[in-house]
Parts: sequence; structure tokens; C-alpha cells
Amino acid sequence: MQRTMRSRRATAAAAAALVAAGTLLTAPSAVASQSGTAGSSASAEDSGHGLEWFQAKHGLKTTGEVDGATARALQDAPDSELHKVFVTPADLGPEELANARTVIGVGKGAQIPEQGQVIALMTAMQESKFVNYTEPVDHDSLGIFQQRPSTGWGTPEQITDVPTSSKSFYGVAPFGSNPGLIQIQGWETMPPGEVCQAVQRSAYPDRYAQWEQFARDLLAQEGPTVPPIP
Repeated sequence: MQRTMRSRRATAAAAAALVAAGTLLTAPSAVASQSGTAGSSASAEDSGHGLEWFQAKHGLKTTGEVDGATARALQDAPDSELHKVFVTPADLGPEELANARTVIGVGKGAQIPEQGQVIALMTAMQESKFVNYTEPVDHDSLGIFQQRPSTGWGTPEQITDVPTSSKSFYGVAPFGSNPGLIQIQGWETMPPGEVCQAVQRSAYPDRYAQWEQFARDLLAQEGPTVPPIP
């Protein structure tokens, strides 16, 4: 019994010495298991499934870029699915991210405060996921803001030009009969989702607010490197 106790004490002392020296290692299998679990968890929290996952689910070509078929599928997808695809700005395709940067740049060029830029990003995210629709999917709605030529937002060419349609949304375009962001009285203090609706007059007014945090993350990520677009 005394010999066993001495052996245990010796083992404990040796282990303590190794810890102090920084040389005690966890078993490789345990390290792999722990790091794998942590990595999977971080990935799940930090990013969505992405466009390729969405395309595969819908039987589309898994390019990670938005073609016509993917654009139509995105337009028809329920919010519950889209929230699995788009969790962070990294889940946007390259063309869509470029369109988002244009929205920010036009806002900067028009001296729209960051809150206004967030509202514009929320709107485009809800309406199109920043896909520039050059062919209508719903009525005659076009572009990243799904503006309609028949309701005074401009010609199809103007609406599908991202800088021009962004100016229309902000209310700084030299044409059009609809009030844009800066024409909405008191927009600076209104809930952002309500401002989106005041400009867009959508049949689904409550859907814009769900993209507020995404829009804020997008502006924080991209805004510092986007130059103003006059």
C-alpha cells in the first residue's frame, strides 16, 4: 500500500513537472477531436452554407456565382432557407458583393450618413440579395432594389444600372417620381425597416428588418475601403 502511494505521488510529481515545463501534451486523438469540434462550431457560427450549397440543393450548377437560374431560385426561396445561405457578408457572391460596394460608394458620394447606407443595404438584401435582375421575375421589377419602370422608378436601363438605381433609392437621382430615402421625413430616427418600407412600399413590409444586422456587418466590413461614387 505504501509502495502504491509512493508510486502515485511520484507519477503526480512528474506530471506536475512536465506541465510546469510546458511539455505535457494531450493525446493526439483528443487534440484532433477537440480542434475539429471547435472548428466546426466556429464555422457554423461565422458563415452560412453559401451559394454553392444553395445551388446544389436546387439542382443547379454549383459555381458559387449567380446566373439566371440561381437568381430565379433565390427570388422564390423562403426566408428560412435564405438565412441558412446568407449569414455573413462572406456568403455573397463576388458580383453581388461588388454591387453592395456600389451601394455604399453612391451613399458616400451623396453624403448619406451610415445609417442611410445601412437602410439601403437592408433593402437590396431583402429585395434581391444584391443580384442585378436585368429580366423581371415579379411583374416588371428590375435591378438590385426591384424598382419598377411602370411606377416611376426610371427606364429599365436606369434601374439595372446599379449606381443609378442606388441614387434613385437614396433620392438623389435627377429623375423619377418616387420619394427616395432623403425625402422620407424623419427617416434618421425611424426604425430602419420602416424606412425601407416607406421607400419601397412593399406588399411585405415586415421583411426588411431581418437583414439589419447583416447590413451593418456588411458596411463595417466593406465601407472603409469603398471610395465615394459621385
